[in-house]
Amino acid sequence: MTTKPSPVRADIDLEAPGKRVGHVRVPHSTHESAYGWIAVPIAVVKNGEGLSVLLTAGNHGDEYEGQIALLKLMRELQPSQVSGRVIIIPRLNLPAAAAGRRTSPIDDGNLNRVFPGDPEGTPTEQIAHYVTSVLLAQTQASIDIHSGGSSLEYLPCAFARVPEDAGLRARQRAALQAFGAPMAIMVEKPQTNRSLSAVAIAAGHVSFATEIGGAGSTRPATQAIADMGVRRFLAHLGVIASVPPVAAPTRLMRVVGAEHYVYGRVRGLFEPDFTLGDVVKRGDRAGWIHFPEEPERAPRELCFEGDGLVVCRRVPSLVAPGDCLVHLASDM
Repeated sequence: MTTKPSPVRADIDLEAPGKRVGHVRVPHSTHESAYGWIAVPIAVVKNGEGLSVLLTAGNHGDEYEGQIALLKLMRELQPSQVSGRVIIIPRLNLPAAAAGRRTSPIDDGNLNRVFPGDPEGTPTEQIAHYVTSVLLAQTQASIDIHSGGSSLEYLPCAFARVPEDAGLRARQRAALQAFGAPMAIMVEKPQTNRSLSAVAIAAGHVSFATEIGGAGSTRPATQAIADMGVRRFLAHLGVIASVPPVAAPTRLMRVVGAEHYVYGRVRGLFEPDFTLGDVVKRGDRAGWIHFPEEPERAPRELCFEGDGLVVCRRVPSLVAPGDCLVHLASDM
């Protein structure tokens, strides 16, 4: 990352009191639009003293619960309801969201793998740099709402990178319980240090992500978790008035390492031998991969390499080497 300022700009004042809705302008010169820009929607609601909170969704464009939840909040939240400031971006990687894709069709950028970004890089890298250098720098708490997208489906959960600082870790745990997802999966060995959650926690934020449903759609139950979770998070921070808490405490889980994942090793059609929510043991059968181009060939059997609860499954049956087919979590 360079220290140069971001070329990305918001066309609304993020500091003034009141409510404003506008765009983050990401420069993008194309054949069709020589001096054009990508219009990422943004809203800010500010009133009085209090924390500044950043809420994002659409980091991956094919994940919809968060986009819908923040579009609702964007319309409904008024300055009179706020003590502090809320910055809302429902479609952070707008090109990906507009295309219904995990990655941007402009540069194939996976936004949640390029933080802290680059002000002189691709449009995806410039968005990441703006979030890191501008938005995280002027906020103290954040949620990045994810779900499984079009290739995965999750049991609804918060998905939390564990901070090293004990005080921040305690504040994160309290915020996770307030958000109220049925589970919170504590990630002790993250697969990447270039996510939005990683740079938010490095900046001292009370922060976590979510994995609420997925399968390229949304359902009433998963949507309700996202809708109410962001409001409970804001209420927990004292930014809005209290809202009804969830009836049951969030179940704390953890993902330890490679033994909690099953990957495809060959190309074919995956037939699972589990459902979401199953409790499995090491050595249990996870399923089979069939070979439609070699119909006489026996299917490849796959087994779990660890114990745990099935929290995520692949949605498409067509798989290739390296595709994640299922992953587990264990109780803390």
